[in-house]
Amino acid sequence: MNIVNGLFLIVVGLGVMGFGLMLFYALMPLFYAFFGAGVGFWLGTLLTGTPPEQMSLIKLLFALGGVIVFAGGAYFFETFRRILIGIGLGSLLGGLIASALGLTGFLGVVIMLIAAFIGAGITLAVFDTFIVVASALGGAGLAMDGGHLIFQSMDVLDRTTIAGGAYTPLIIWVVLGAIAMGWQFANLKRWTGNAR
Repeated sequence: MNIVNGLFLIVVGLGVMGFGLMLFYALMPLFYAFFGAGVGFWLGTLLTGTPPEQMSLIKLLFALGGVIVFAGGAYFFETFRRILIGIGLGSLLGGLIASALGLTGFLGVVIMLIAAFIGAGITLAVFDTFIVVASALGGAGLAMDGGHLIFQSMDVLDRTTIAGGAYTPLIIWVVLGAIAMGWQFANLKRWTGNAR
């Protein structure tokens, strides 16, 4: 089961990491569904206090709930799409950061909520830039977690060790995110040109 879940996280992570901005403009409800799955997964992880590599029915239900809430929100509240994506990306990053620091339960959820509000505010100011940065880092984190589910003995993919002072997972996360940002910024005009 870990291999299937790991492959799912890797595929979603790489897709969001490399094509976050394009997915937003081309496939908005699907884009929200991907981020909803990530937000739900991390909310379930933080509430249950279990490590990312340990799957449970609760995490899967939260991920499904995130898909429904965010995709539905994108469809029914299209005029608020920028705020919705800020909430989605902010909470995804907040969950990834909280888990990397080993903060679970109430404190982890509080970090997710604060990040969601910050994300909503930032998207109104610098929308495309925020989408690129947040999707690159969020997707990189999801891909790393998927890789760690499959290769659990590879501590360099375990972002939860960052809280204990392990710098290699942090460096890998930042480098993957930076590569994805460079790729997305290089394609920014092409992906957004017809969508405005």
